[in-house]
Amino acid sequence: MKYLHFNIKTVNTILSGFPQDLMMHSLNVCYLAMKTAEYAGCTYQEVKTITLGALLHDIGKCCIDERILNKPTKLSCEEFSIVKQHTVLGTKMISTFEECNDLLPIILYHHERWDGKGYEGLSGRNIPKLARIVAIADAFDAMTSPRPYQKPKTFNNALLELNSNKGLQFAPDLVQTFESCILDLIKKPPQTSEIDFWHKALSNIV
Repeated sequence: MKYLHFNIKTVNTILSGFPQDLMMHSLNVCYLAMKTAEYAGCTYQEVKTITLGALLHDIGKCCIDERILNKPTKLSCEEFSIVKQHTVLGTKMISTFEECNDLLPIILYHHERWDGKGYEGLSGRNIPKLARIVAIADAFDAMTSPRPYQKPKTFNNALLELNSNKGLQFAPDLVQTFESCILDLIKKPPQTSEIDFWHKALSNIV
């Protein structure tokens, strides 16, 4: 099998092909996951891995019909089964890059649930730790961002939702870590622009 070369230029090229809403979601999840990983005491290499993995966690959605992704009403069972394929599709896409083996568990398993009712059926600590972190960051950004099918929740209500689902959907210890991380980030001045936000996320890769 011939592998492609993966570098920062490749990441930029991939992200530039994302729809605007998917790009911003990916950047948000990247930053939240990166900061949570730091709070959780992850190693430098793990933080680098989760930064890239979170940026590309939804890359498989580029293969899904936008009419389904942006549907303003509840998805049918058939439509939802199509959307669920994005984790497998994304894993196949990124597996063409030899340097990206560490990213594959994040992309494949970020919709696993602590109780085992996720896409692939992994549960508890059988779910890779970095995927558990991205799952929380992904859910938090989805809840606090405008979506065709829902109004955004406040940060406080989103944190309450995470806490009500710890031990069910989310890893209990990581929900606590994420909440501490978010509350500290809120106290700090906001990013001055999306470009600063993007460069802060990428600073851990190089």
